[in-house]
Amino acid sequence: MATSDLHMQLIAYDYVNDRKTDGGSLAKMASLIRQAREEAAETGALCILLDNGDTFQGTPVSDFLAKHPGTHPHPMVDALNALRYDAVGLGNHDLDYGLDYLGRCLAQFQAPVLCANLKTSALPMIMPHTIFQREVQTASGETISLRLGVVSAMPQLTASWNRHQLAGNADVEPAMPSLVRAVQEVRNQGADVVVALAHMGIATIDEGEDAQNEIVAIAGIPGIDAVVGGHTHLRFPGPDHNGVQGVDSETGLIGRVPTVMPGNSGSDLGVIDLRLHRPENALHPQVVSCTVQLRSVDGETPEDTEIAAVSEMAHDKTRAYLARPVAQLSNPMHSYFALARPSHVPALLAAAKRKAISEAIAGTELERLPLLAAVATPATGGFDGPENFVSLPAGELKRRHVAGLLPYANQVWAVKATGARLSGWLERSALLFNVLRPGDGDQMLVDPQVPGFRYDAIYGLTYEIDPTRAPRFDAAGKAISNEVGRVSDIRWQGKLVDPDQEFLVAVTNHRAGGGGVFRPFDDAEIVVKKAAPLDQALIDYLKNPDCHDIRTAAPWRFTPKLGVSAILHTAPEALEHLGDIPSLHPEPYGTTPEGFARLRLHL
Repeated sequence: MATSDLHMQLIAYDYVNDRKTDGGSLAKMASLIRQAREEAAETGALCILLDNGDTFQGTPVSDFLAKHPGTHPHPMVDALNALRYDAVGLGNHDLDYGLDYLGRCLAQFQAPVLCANLKTSALPMIMPHTIFQREVQTASGETISLRLGVVSAMPQLTASWNRHQLAGNADVEPAMPSLVRAVQEVRNQGADVVVALAHMGIATIDEGEDAQNEIVAIAGIPGIDAVVGGHTHLRFPGPDHNGVQGVDSETGLIGRVPTVMPGNSGSDLGVIDLRLHRPENALHPQVVSCTVQLRSVDGETPEDTEIAAVSEMAHDKTRAYLARPVAQLSNPMHSYFALARPSHVPALLAAAKRKAISEAIAGTELERLPLLAAVATPATGGFDGPENFVSLPAGELKRRHVAGLLPYANQVWAVKATGARLSGWLERSALLFNVLRPGDGDQMLVDPQVPGFRYDAIYGLTYEIDPTRAPRFDAAGKAISNEVGRVSDIRWQGKLVDPDQEFLVAVTNHRAGGGGVFRPFDDAEIVVKKAAPLDQALIDYLKNPDCHDIRTAAPWRFTPKLGVSAILHTAPEALEHLGDIPSLHPEPYGTTPEGFARLRLHL
């Protein structure tokens, strides 16, 4: 059995909107785990439980615990210990709060913590692999010992994404050779069966040299009998990976290796059944058959009372913390149409970033550079469904609203970038949009395979996007020859931007490190680090916001009079705000099976 990307979702609760949900949680997952264990006991099967990382970050509870560390055991660790996990792997987001904090969490685990490619003396409890011995009954009734090996790895790009936490203290080596060594070591130590915990997904595009989703290659490593994936928040087996070469989305096989990816935030329990046979005179058994399945939670799945109780103290303290007011908003803001026209939400975040950087560079030579801000709009539906939108009310703004805007523990940094680089940056962002064709009224505006958080707008510039033109880059960020691109008329203060002109751009540390399939900046280009935590920068800005600047900030627009229409998926609540986008002539066009409202827009 396997979980992955739990992201601190201990109970089914939406802390941003302060309400219970019908979604997933570890407490619900516990009910499925107990049921699966009972089934295994009835058949005499050996049963192990593994987690694949991104465990300690994700909900406002995780942020609260990181900001208010105490002597109490961490509730997520308590919960995993209570459920008797056999081994735990690490994901990239487990490093978001720093090595010291992570070390305090990991020291409380009863299960071994694994990662073969994270190298650091700061976390001595981490092992590249583990072997545990279990008794199992054969079909003939004989009881034998079985040695189970588990290995684990995370994307090497973690070293770039989390460089501010790891620099000088840890390194992340390439995953493939690290796993090959770990598998060889556990096999040499007598492992009969080897399971790989790979905090990576199945690549749906050619990710190039810096691939972060290498599950297909990992499944091909000799000596691995089963793989648990994650990281992308997609599910496998199932339709999320239909058509991907080398994988069987119905059976859950990659080649002959059973593989499972159990969603995120407690949505699914991954279950792999292996039937083994030891040939006569053979040293180790062989897998002769297997099945792979996802067991999904729903609104009817009960939450395990023991796990819910473990989270109660942190839950109550987090709710009280999030209820604190931080500012007043004169007008409501939302992200319902943010992928079809500039929204006030990213404009607010851009203003907060620029303020933090302008204060950090005061009195330095960097003040001479034009200051811009790159912002990806948070919460625009996508894989997380029609509830994944931001809606900020006019009046009192509370910490829970800030938590909804900023779900990750990012820092405000600044990078130097030329006009040429900014042009490429915007072109890669514009991959979000499908190539629209005149006369096709049912084409999607946004490519559903491109998450909204990969769409950066650069505030301080103005520019046009023509989605009827072919993109200049492919999905992996490689330039396409002979394509001129979709972004044009890039201007700063009304003047066309020169390719050699130099700018200072406020960004998050994640984007500076190349997060979101962007080209990472090198150390010489990152000129301001840790100007402020992004959530604090926003709260500081809201003490005296420039409301006019936020309302009028509109860096991009679609090229006028394209003569095409396209469908946007948004929240049902967006239908009450169609007056916000009169120039797009929105027409309600039904509802998707997932619950999104469909709007036909005219460009």
